[in-house]
Amino acid sequence: MQSFKLEKCLLTVITLATIVVTTCDYATCLESSRRIKEYGYPLMTYQVWTADKYQLGIERIPYSKLRSNASTGKPVLLLHGLYLSSAIFTINNSSLSFVLSDAGFDVWLFNARGVGLSRKLSIYKKPGSSPKMNSISWDFSFHEMGVYDMTTTIDFILKTTGYSKLDVVGYSLGTTISLACLTDRPEYNSKINKLVLMAPTSRLKSSGMPLNIAKQFSTILKIFLDGINFFPITNDPDTTYQLIRRLCTIKTAFKYCRQFIDFAQGINLPMHNDTVLDIVSEFPQPMSSKTLKHMLQLLTSGRFNHYDYGPSENLLRYRTRTAPDYDLSRVTAPTYVIYSKEDTLVHPVDVNWLITQLPNIKDVHYIDKIPFGHFSFSLSPNMKEVVNMYITNKLLDNNII
Repeated sequence: MQSFKLEKCLLTVITLATIVVTTCDYATCLESSRRIKEYGYPLMTYQVWTADKYQLGIERIPYSKLRSNASTGKPVLLLHGLYLSSAIFTINNSSLSFVLSDAGFDVWLFNARGVGLSRKLSIYKKPGSSPKMNSISWDFSFHEMGVYDMTTTIDFILKTTGYSKLDVVGYSLGTTISLACLTDRPEYNSKINKLVLMAPTSRLKSSGMPLNIAKQFSTILKIFLDGINFFPITNDPDTTYQLIRRLCTIKTAFKYCRQFIDFAQGINLPMHNDTVLDIVSEFPQPMSSKTLKHMLQLLTSGRFNHYDYGPSENLLRYRTRTAPDYDLSRVTAPTYVIYSKEDTLVHPVDVNWLITQLPNIKDVHYIDKIPFGHFSFSLSPNMKEVVNMYITNKLLDNNII
């Protein structure tokens, strides 16, 4: 009987895998674009190239489905977190991209190099072709995402819309990218009207689970990451995501999918079942091993520093044998910080340190009355009331500059 059940389970997996392989190509399996259209919002997509020759894909919701005319409002740029893409802002109709669109904003969705639409444009050379992950050079960290990807995206948005400034909202690694950009390219502070940092990730000195595990095994992790270009290791991420989603719809497998998300954020918090399926549809996105090694360096050093290449190469690159800290005093854009007591990945102690380093803090929103973890900023049933309306109101308030 047990043998029969095992065979039946294996047959189900093989069948699902077969279905998935035939459904993913250049034009499909991109969750953010699909959801935007599914929820009835207008979608525009763009391709741009960075100064260091990376292709980026940007998605745009120019106006709300609730508006009778097609006029666009002020541009706002949303930056995703680690292992995520722009899809994290389109999970359901309470997601930040839709809330801001309904409030009258022209919403632009960032996809860092190798992620989401940017990855799709880079690994599929033509419609119907097989993906080629090695067509991307993975020699980059979040630093390059900041000084190249973010700056290129901002310039393109301002040129396209005719505005001289835009609002920026970063989440998790999106805040790290923003800080790297604004410290090493400080001239971009003048192009940002308001900077919102959700679960801001800079120094990782006080992080809890599961980062504590990574810290304990940092030497082994570095050896592993030195041997690969990106992680997770898969030649066809889109097919993998579709297979995982289908597996997670099986009742006996669903609990393990939920446990995976809980482990990733280090805490078990309220989340709708549909949300679990939505997040596994594009998580985890391939991330360069250099980005992961850079994050590991922050974790072990307790600093917010540039990538450490070792004393000899540091001397050539930075004119100092030690990788220098990012100079946060250069982040002069009006800044709003949102963080939570229950976030075990971005500990309140580290956020409080960051707040003391930033010179133009306009407001701080500390969530301590309800259970609210790292993923809650984009997955919680309460995210609209607790986070998204706060952001919307701050961006709409013209008296706060």
